[in-house]
Amino acid sequence: MISEKNAIQSLAEMNGVRQHGNFQTIKNEFGAKRLQRLLLALYPKYTIKEIEAMIGVPDSTLARWFESFNVPSDMRWHVKIYARAGDRHSERIVKNGKILAKQVTVRISPDLAYLIGFALGDGAVQTYMVEVFNKDSKLYQNLNKILKNHGVVTEDRRPNGLWRLRLSSVAIANLIKKNKEPNEATLDYIFKHEKLAKEFIAAFWDAEGTVRKQGNYYHIYLCNTNKRLMERISDFLNRNNIKFSTLERPTRDNPYLLNGRVIKSTKTLLRINIHKQSWGVWVKLIGTHMHHSKKRDAVMEIMSKTRVENDDK
Repeated sequence: MISEKNAIQSLAEMNGVRQHGNFQTIKNEFGAKRLQRLLLALYPKYTIKEIEAMIGVPDSTLARWFESFNVPSDMRWHVKIYARAGDRHSERIVKNGKILAKQVTVRISPDLAYLIGFALGDGAVQTYMVEVFNKDSKLYQNLNKILKNHGVVTEDRRPNGLWRLRLSSVAIANLIKKNKEPNEATLDYIFKHEKLAKEFIAAFWDAEGTVRKQGNYYHIYLCNTNKRLMERISDFLNRNNIKFSTLERPTRDNPYLLNGRVIKSTKTLLRINIHKQSWGVWVKLIGTHMHHSKKRDAVMEIMSKTRVENDDK
């Protein structure tokens, strides 16, 4: 049996051949039977839009490939996918007249909560794909492992050390964002479970926060422009008696021209700063779940420092 990963890689390779040849060229170079087996390895488990996102072949081209090999297709060909958070995984096809939709319940594990938090920080979410990026090697190892549990992952690296991991998954993308905004239902679910909330906030801190030493003082703060998300995190801190202060200021984004008009940012940057008296509690609940190398090292230093101070009392 052909694995999904091998099928995706092979079909993507065939798409490269298609750029300089026609369908007959593909059949001659790769073999008709092989192409048919590759298509069947993905369909009908995945819809045409999911396959299109995975291998970069337009749906119109895929339709011709399927037709040429008499691969049976059903109403799931153009089905839409909706995802929601839950405690167990399930899928079902729902029909409303002639319209079909695939409703997917995704089990939110601590690892997935971490991925969602990081993607809303250092990430990009499209309809059929989730991207995360950074330069830290420890983050790469952790995120790559998590992503591979949810589908096929591709990657690229830039000369400056930036890596980018891409997961082709409509369900996970829909779980993270809805109508280009954070999926509030998913966040409601995560923040109702302390264990998941800790992982989410740790990931968001890995992406958007700071944990660094300056002299004998540690700066532990988190910055973002999403007010609702920062309010959720503030509520978590308050529930756990973590003392902090907040600061609001306009973003410093430079004005830019768009169609001859000067565009100025109207967003407000929100910053949460953890007070020294709560460093130990913050480390225990959030810091120990972080993976960024430098931030993790600072977390360990704070842990040792607060332990020594407590022993001296």
